[in-house]
Amino acid sequence: MIDRPETPTATFDDAAQRVSAPTARIFWALIGIYVFATLLASTAMLALQPVSGIDPAALSLVQFAPALGTLVTWLVGYKIVGPLFPVPVSARQVRENLGYILAACLFLALSIAGATALAGRDLVGPAAVGGVPFIVFVVIQLIGATGEEIGWRGFLQPLLESRMRRFAAIAVTGAVWALWHVQAFSAGPVVAVSFFVSTMAFAALLGMLGTGSFWQRVLVAAVGHWLINVGIYLTAGDATYDRPQIVIAAVGAVFVAAATLAVRSWRAR
Repeated sequence: MIDRPETPTATFDDAAQRVSAPTARIFWALIGIYVFATLLASTAMLALQPVSGIDPAALSLVQFAPALGTLVTWLVGYKIVGPLFPVPVSARQVRENLGYILAACLFLALSIAGATALAGRDLVGPAAVGGVPFIVFVVIQLIGATGEEIGWRGFLQPLLESRMRRFAAIAVTGAVWALWHVQAFSAGPVVAVSFFVSTMAFAALLGMLGTGSFWQRVLVAAVGHWLINVGIYLTAGDATYDRPQIVIAAVGAVFVAAATLAVRSWRAR
């Protein structure tokens, strides 16, 4: 419902000129509504988790909070935010972005697994999670990742891109995404810093490769987010905030994101 019809010569600037841009006050008020609605939904999902009967190790309901925040903001200001979203890119571009994401996630999983083994830690592998078979865990993790990416890379980042440079929009979105995981910042400075670094690296990877319309961005980012989560689980299991796993993940995230985006930039010349 957020997408606009694709036109061969349409650009983001063309689309922005078709309507009057919202004032800064209105724009940032809508961003504030999104953040507040997401935080409120997060609180509600955390309260619902214990009574849902769903083990958070298998699926954390709070992952759907960004999607709920998006829905609330869209219902409040769809006439304002709708025209700010960029037009679709070609299907070829989406396939290329997915290819980069798949290669990056495979490389990340292998590098983290290798570093974990060298550190003398056992790899968890495809074990049952939260009382459900591993294959079920993999499927529902895709659902959860999509719930998050509807809000982060699908909604918040492209809105910010209408007011600032893309890299700045990626950085702000990544910082909000990282700080939203409040539990990581109560586990000590090493865990907090490592988690923030890895999240910002993942935000750069998902944010740069996610281009085009709302759903095109969500597709690429959700697949990447999903594979990152599953890959990290295969090495660390539920101990994702333990050391040295969290440090290994941070180093791997920075290296893989930088390498992937460098290759993409070189090939685009």
